[in-house]
Amino acid sequence: MNRLTTALGAALLIIVIVLAWLAFHFHSNAVKAGEKVKQLQSDNSLQANTIATQAFQFQRANEISNAATQYGINTDVATQGKEIEYRTILKKQPTCDLAVPAAIVGGLLDYTHSLRSRAMSANTGDVDATGAGSTAAGTLTYCQAVLWIDPLLAALDKANNQLLAIRSLDEERKR
Repeated sequence: MNRLTTALGAALLIIVIVLAWLAFHFHSNAVKAGEKVKQLQSDNSLQANTIATQAFQFQRANEISNAATQYGINTDVATQGKEIEYRTILKKQPTCDLAVPAAIVGGLLDYTHSLRSRAMSANTGDVDATGAGSTAAGTLTYCQAVLWIDPLLAALDKANNQLLAIRSLDEERKR
């Protein structure tokens, strides 16, 4: 019986040792899995914050862009109204048909071509580098020059507004 109790005690001891080892093993695996879950949850949280921030930035960019576009449309409408008003006023001017001197017209035309070529794409096939491809179709009158002023100022106003919108976006992005 001594041997039986000794064998039974040894068997119980081995079973307890195996169970303890299994408990420690599975506990260790559970702790490691818990750490991985926490890391994955942290990563998901960071990704969610990044996506939310980007979505907000895209929304703000769209809002600012739409505001700048609407400003440009309103500016164009106001400019067209002024042009109609100016045409009515200029009809009564006796000097309206006087021609602007050819040297001035040529300088304005050259400057216009240089501005246009800088604004166009880098495709040199579309740009007349010599400037000899276009000549003035006629003369420029003082009244025509007056009618150009407001659309040019409106274009500057729209460009300045677009630059302000870009600066606003940059400032918001930096915050």
